[in-house]
Amino acid sequence: MPEPTRDQVEQLTRAFGRFTRRFKVAEAVAAADNALNALDAQTLMFIAEHPGCGMGDVARYLNVAMTTMSSAVDRLVKRDLVERRRPEDNRRAVALSANDRGRQVVEEQIEGYRQACRTMLRALDTSEQDELIRLTEKIADNET
Repeated sequence: MPEPTRDQVEQLTRAFGRFTRRFKVAEAVAAADNALNALDAQTLMFIAEHPGCGMGDVARYLNVAMTTMSSAVDRLVKRDLVERRRPEDNRRAVALSANDRGRQVVEEQIEGYRQACRTMLRALDTSEQDELIRLTEKIADNET
């Protein structure tokens, strides 16, 4: 693969700044309706997608310290969005799950993302839409 030029990097940086702002706004609207900060919103989303996960799983995924994650989970439990339980096979562990209300908040957040995507895709013709999706998936699937 060719090395991108400095101008290409700058152009993409500006474009992604505008691109991601739409997602941040969509997330902020859903989170504001439920008084969640960005970390709590992302924590809730991960827990909803991974029922029974542990705090360490979420902390690793979001790349935050366990103390930070513990505080975020505490806030979500107090807001009645997440439940903690102790698995029978390991009473020292804590399994996290989103309750019905938490899953509803996540669905609202995802719908905000969908709306942001719909808005961006509307600016393109059908072949460009398909190409944007293909290229975005290629980038997202690249782990390096």
